[in-house]
Amino acid sequence: MKYLWDTDICVHFLNGTEKIVQKTQSISAENICTTMVNIFELKFGAYNSNRPESNLERIEKLRAILVVLDDFDDKIGTFYAKTKAQLRKKGVTVGDFDLLIAGYASVKNLCLVTNNIKHFKHIPDLKVENWLSE
Repeated sequence: MKYLWDTDICVHFLNGTEKIVQKTQSISAENICTTMVNIFELKFGAYNSNRPESNLERIEKLRAILVVLDDFDDKIGTFYAKTKAQLRKKGVTVGDFDLLIAGYASVKNLCLVTNNIKHFKHIPDLKVENWLSE
């Protein structure tokens, strides 16, 4: 199985959270990716921090370790639009970035790894794992 890290898991990895580091070593970084959407969220966090330069350097190191998906296409866009409309009709709100990340995971048949299960629980047929709770 291939995995897509959500932004929070990227942060845990960068901070050396033992569970994430060990799981990464056991399955190999070549089976893990993230998206440019997640990189943008990480960059926002860096620029919003007290140490933007060092945090931006950490993000670049992460980019050297993981594949970063940047091939936004019509399938992902359609997933986003269709899912957002379906959820809105049910009265459920999911953030736009989360829907785009879920779109990558769904279209590319990846398991999304996140500690924010509540952000993704309403998205149908999305494979999700929380490595911090295992």
